[in-house]
Amino acid sequence: MQIDFYFDPVCPWCWITSRWITEVSEHRDLDLTWRPFSLAIKNDPEDSKDYRPAHEWGLRGLRIIEAVRREAGEAAVARVYTEFGARKHNDGLDFPDHADVLDTVGLDRTLAAAADDESWDSVIRESMDAALELAGDDVGVPTIVYQGRTAFFGPVISPAPTGDAAVRLWDSLATLATTTDGFFELKRTREVGPIFGERPQP
Repeated sequence: MQIDFYFDPVCPWCWITSRWITEVSEHRDLDLTWRPFSLAIKNDPEDSKDYRPAHEWGLRGLRIIEAVRREAGEAAVARVYTEFGARKHNDGLDFPDHADVLDTVGLDRTLAAAADDESWDSVIRESMDAALELAGDDVGVPTIVYQGRTAFFGPVISPAPTGDAAVRLWDSLATLATTTDGFFELKRTREVGPIFGERPQP
């Protein structure tokens, strides 16, 4: 199944969902592509001013990721996002060093210069537009696009299920997303904060 996973490395909820779908991909035939979605671009600067420094770090990371995609391909994107997320969320670093992340995953650290290159923002905006066209404007990350046709925000989960439970959740959501045209939303109040699983290794 073709899956586009829209992410911003700064978001802890998105990070949890990304680890879930990464595990699912080991058990289901997913053609998984990681797509940029910047919360710094999406959110009003005034409304999100308390989060602005973190969102800007995420945007700078997404610029690097797009440079990595061009230079090293899709598999490298997954490695960089995994290391960004592990440092930010599992290790609790506020603003992990972008160049050091590239070093760790075996990529040229000079790609970190893309963090300050605003020309990548047009690529990020184009990616976001594709997600918003399918899911509507009132979404953020994680957003998942199924088969290039249907998109939903979420799931927002904490902690991420593993093993058979992870696959059961996937099968249920994929069925809803691909067979039920009138399905729009499930939601309840969050009762816990982000609970991260085991740290992934580079």
